[in-house]
Amino acid sequence: MSAQDKTEQVLREMHIMYANSEMYDKATNRVIIDKKKALNLLQRLNVCIYELMEEHELTQQSRDAAERQFRRKTDGIVEDANRMAEDVYAGSVMYTDEALRRVQDIMQDAMDSVREICDKMNDALAQEKSNVRRDQSELKSHLEDLRDTNKYMNLIEQRNKEIAKERAKRGQEKEEATSVYASVKPEIKINEEYFEKNGIPLETEEPEEEPEKNTGETGAEIKVNLDAEYFKWKEDADGGKEEKKPERHSFFGKRSK
Repeated sequence: MSAQDKTEQVLREMHIMYANSEMYDKATNRVIIDKKKALNLLQRLNVCIYELMEEHELTQQSRDAAERQFRRKTDGIVEDANRMAEDVYAGSVMYTDEALRRVQDIMQDAMDSVREICDKMNDALAQEKSNVRRDQSELKSHLEDLRDTNKYMNLIEQRNKEIAKERAKRGQEKEEATSVYASVKPEIKINEEYFEKNGIPLETEEPEEEPEKNTGETGAEIKVNLDAEYFKWKEDADGGKEEKKPERHSFFGKRSK
């Protein structure tokens, strides 16, 4: 029998004892009880109370022990979950690192391929440029075999100067086009009515003198028609020297009579 059952039994016996006791005074509801029996019941009740306290302590201790055990299990579960989460995160980081390394390898391969193609193109262009320079030198060497070598050389040099001048002109036009946007200034408008209502004198600024524009016309460029000069020279040569025909060189350097 548990301590709680014993306690309930003692209380029941005490209730029966008081109910069956002889009435001492009806006005005051006093009864006559057996002192020895009452003390015995009180002693038994005291023992039952102590047993209840012990059971409560044991119950509390077991509950605390159960809570500690449950807490340990909870901590273990959380620790395992954290460890698994760290493993998953580490795996994802390793996979991402491998993927990024592969992407870098692909980019490096692409860069190497592009660099190789550019090197081949540069080599091919350099070779073509060398061939063109060789052909140019060969043509000039053929031109030197003609009679009016200096004249032709001057024409070539003059044409090269015209080409350089055209390039400089195009570059100047680009610079002027970019400077147009830089020279734009915002227009500031003043509300004159506001100053008149408040009696504030309005200071007018004198217009700035615009610098004189250079209206001088640039000299016209002299362009030489190579074909006209050549035919004019040929007519003079044929008209002045019909009797004596000197030996001439052909365009490719061979002598012709």
